[in-house]
Amino acid sequence: MSSNNFLEKLLDGVEVEWKPLGEVAVYVRGLTYSKSNESGDNTGYKVLRANNITLSRHTVNFDDVKFVKSDTKVKESQRLYKNDILISAASGSREHVGKVAFIFSDLDYYFGGFMGVVRCLNQLNSRYLFHILTSGIFQKYLDEMLNSSTINNLSSSVMNSFIIPIPCPDNPKKSLKIQAEIVRILDTFTELTAELTAEL
Repeated sequence: MSSNNFLEKLLDGVEVEWKPLGEVAVYVRGLTYSKSNESGDNTGYKVLRANNITLSRHTVNFDDVKFVKSDTKVKESQRLYKNDILISAASGSREHVGKVAFIFSDLDYYFGGFMGVVRCLNQLNSRYLFHILTSGIFQKYLDEMLNSSTINNLSSSVMNSFIIPIPCPDNPKKSLKIQAEIVRILDTFTELTAELTAEL
């Protein structure tokens, strides 16, 4: 069973309200810089790009990190923080658009202009949203949105319009409890799947 069907099964029988992402999270685009901002001696700000997301595991890798000079204009919001969801927002190749990685701790890294970060507001568990963004629900949405356009770009309007299922929205405490339980089950499911794949 895919985690997508699994997610829908877990929400079965629970009162759910579908809300636009823009109501329950903030979407931040990354740092744009030019070739002249790049640092040749590996000093300055460390910047992650699409190739720093390992697609199979939805994790960050630090294999080929770009450095930009320390006089480059950066915003604190373009730095990576614990519970951020890093997403590849634009690419020449469609399969890279929408790939995500979960950030488990504050990092001394920034994210580049073709990237974005989703930060959850207080009624949404970020790990719960991460599972939705790695599910077929999000992939189906992206296919519909991006197939109608020649531009592979997750603009703020595309991201903020994506609707997500919020369990028991009228009872925030209960909602977060259900989200946390779904996260626990899906994390375990993902771990077991990874172990099984590795053994095979």
